[in-house]
Amino acid sequence: MEKMFKPRSIAFVGASNSLAKWGGIVFRNLVSAKYEGRVYPINSREGTIQGYKAYPTVRHIPGEVDLAIFTVPANAILEAVSSCVDKRIPAGIVITAGFAELGEEGRLLQDEMVRRARAGNMLLVGPNGQGIAVPGSRLYPWIPMFRPDPGPVGIASQSGNVATVFSEQLAEFGFGCSKVISVGNCADLGWPEYLEYFRHDHETKVVLLYIEGITQGQEFFAAAKRTSLQKPVVMFKSGRTEAGTRAASSHTGVLAGAEDIFSAACRQAGLIRVYTLEEAVIMAATLAGSTPLPRGRRVGIITGGGGHGVIAADASVELGLDLVRFSEKTINRLRSHLPAWWSPNNPVDMVAGLGFGGPRELIPIVMESGEVDGVILLGIGWVYSMMDAINRPTDFRDIKDELLRAHIDNDVRYCETLAEYTRAWGKPLVMSSPVARLAIRRSYPGLMRIMEQGIMLYPTIEDALRAMSALIGRYEFLARHGAAD
Repeated sequence: MEKMFKPRSIAFVGASNSLAKWGGIVFRNLVSAKYEGRVYPINSREGTIQGYKAYPTVRHIPGEVDLAIFTVPANAILEAVSSCVDKRIPAGIVITAGFAELGEEGRLLQDEMVRRARAGNMLLVGPNGQGIAVPGSRLYPWIPMFRPDPGPVGIASQSGNVATVFSEQLAEFGFGCSKVISVGNCADLGWPEYLEYFRHDHETKVVLLYIEGITQGQEFFAAAKRTSLQKPVVMFKSGRTEAGTRAASSHTGVLAGAEDIFSAACRQAGLIRVYTLEEAVIMAATLAGSTPLPRGRRVGIITGGGGHGVIAADASVELGLDLVRFSEKTINRLRSHLPAWWSPNNPVDMVAGLGFGGPRELIPIVMESGEVDGVILLGIGWVYSMMDAINRPTDFRDIKDELLRAHIDNDVRYCETLAEYTRAWGKPLVMSSPVARLAIRRSYPGLMRIMEQGIMLYPTIEDALRAMSALIGRYEFLARHGAAD
């Protein structure tokens, strides 16, 4: 599979000069990204394709080829695959649609395509996908114009659109991708093969899957468990309802299985199951970041707003976290930094006590108490939401107002301290910010200091609590199998 994701040369079967065709769009994305390998467009009617010499068939290519990309119509795919087999091309990506997702006739065509490829020891991704992206190699033979940066998350998705959403939303939080694979119908390579590839891929730290259906259940869960013991696997499985199952069958020609049995098997395999696109992205970013795993369920919560603390307390109980009662010793240490009207409790509500202690003073007390396995801090970055909503500055680095400048400079120092705290005790410090999704887009200096170090900021209180729960669940799975540090 390395030939698939690190090819030295590519034959593009169906390359076009027309940007109204997938063969033109995907070819342009491939060559415009400055991929450094050799590219051979295949087109029997035109001599050049987007400035590259074209060849009538792959048999006319003078050298060896590692990867073939197919955008020809479905009725031309068999001859195209056969010619690549004759050329001894070891890997192919079939972007073309019109196979098993259309019914029995399409399934027969798909089966024959796979038979011909396997007879020549050729691996296939797809069909009915949007291609792949390998940011570290500047390899983007896929439909979207978006180019994710290199990063730790490996994505395999049965929907091309979902793959794009995953990679785009990860970028909002500062995370890039190792590989993005639009697997389509999984006619040849299936989920077990992708999991095994990611398990051995040193560039992938976290695996993120979008699955509509699985045809190799036993092999899938065995591969998932092997992979989960080495790196986290986050999975969004659709087709959970009767309507979803029908939609999945018409989309990629697969059928969903019994939901309760599937959920139990996921837990046994260590899969981190999520139920929305946003949750999938947030959990992948959580586990790809530098946050250590908690060794228990005891949490402390620090918040600047009482309402936030109530919401967090409810979420903690619903997620099975232990919102501990602090000892008198810890309460007395906290009290020395808080106003007289502070109500001793967990969550620790700082009650808007201007001039009193804040998270820089309170987090070390809670972390060093020995009474928690991790801390959740709610509401950082508030200074930007206040200024941005009123003044809409285009660049926070250019603010001239002395008071605003002082607020920003203080926030930068504050965030630098918080970034240090995430590493100081070997326990997770999970932080939420109401402007987390804007931090990179609008270049908020303090929050950028945190995110540049691979630390996830959560846009909602619930996201932060679910992230802590996922980190705990990850540790518990590894501990059950003797694989925890």
